[in-house]
Amino acid sequence: MTTSRLLWGTTWRGGAWGLLAGTFVGATFGALFGNTLIFGVGLLQQQERIGLSDLPQLIPAFAIFAIIGSVMGALFGVPTGFAVGVANGLLLGIISRMFFYPLTDVRGYRWVIALISMTFTALASWVGFMLIMLLYANQDKANWVGLAIFLIVPALIAGVIAGAVSQIGARWYEKASRDLRLEIGS
Repeated sequence: MTTSRLLWGTTWRGGAWGLLAGTFVGATFGALFGNTLIFGVGLLQQQERIGLSDLPQLIPAFAIFAIIGSVMGALFGVPTGFAVGVANGLLLGIISRMFFYPLTDVRGYRWVIALISMTFTALASWVGFMLIMLLYANQDKANWVGLAIFLIVPALIAGVIAGAVSQIGARWYEKASRDLRLEIGS
């Protein structure tokens, strides 16, 4: 396998899976955030005035917050997922070429790729989320420490998902390496 084929294969897969995962995780986290924190805190603050008979009327508001949260979460997840996915794919391709070419230790390769992917994606996602928040936040009134701590949660989720998704790329590289060995051997 040529270096360019390896790097292209890991990079486009990283971008595609990063885009999908970023969209899904961003939308899910946004929906949960919109409902549990914003809507839930509002309900707790108004609990003296809201009775059980009012709860059915609040279901549409709950759904609206979920939709708005999903859209806002996807606005964060799509660009971050794609950019981090492409960078992660390129990084994994470089590591594969430098340390695992030709591929002989499949188990070791899978562990290394998963750990690097998890670490890189969690850190890069956190930085990406912070940069996007800086664009939207009021610079004078933003609570940077609280924001940084809050954004750790989606960054860690993205890291764990990237570790799992990295195994798809690992399987591709294993299969391509096996096919190449069979082609050379015959």
